[in-house]
Amino acid sequence: MTENHDGFPDAYRHSHHHDIFRQFPSVNPDLLIQSAKHSQSLLLDAQKVVNSFAMSRPFSERLMAAAQQSKTATVTDMIRKTGVKTMPDTTYSPDGIRFDFHPKTEDNCCHIIVSLKWLNFQ
Repeated sequence: MTENHDGFPDAYRHSHHHDIFRQFPSVNPDLLIQSAKHSQSLLLDAQKVVNSFAMSRPFSERLMAAAQQSKTATVTDMIRKTGVKTMPDTTYSPDGIRFDFHPKTEDNCCHIIVSLKWLNFQ
């Protein structure tokens, strides 16, 4: 290998005549901005639900018991009473609960998913 005046072997030099210049379409952030704005209110709703668990042991116990007994209406009512503006799709299993917050319109712009564990399987 030969070295150039900069001390690097020719094999390490970048060959500019092989570069391919790709044209990218111009960007339009309108949908991204709209999604972010929708997400802000969803994040507030997610925070209300998470705060209810974090701040109230009795709330957490009642919700866990209702979920274990498959009392979906009770779980839904408890989540609604946290003050959320948008009800999340809620699923639960023996090891935890999952909330999917998303706008209830045809615009499927964004999802805020919160997954909380309540049991560790060993």
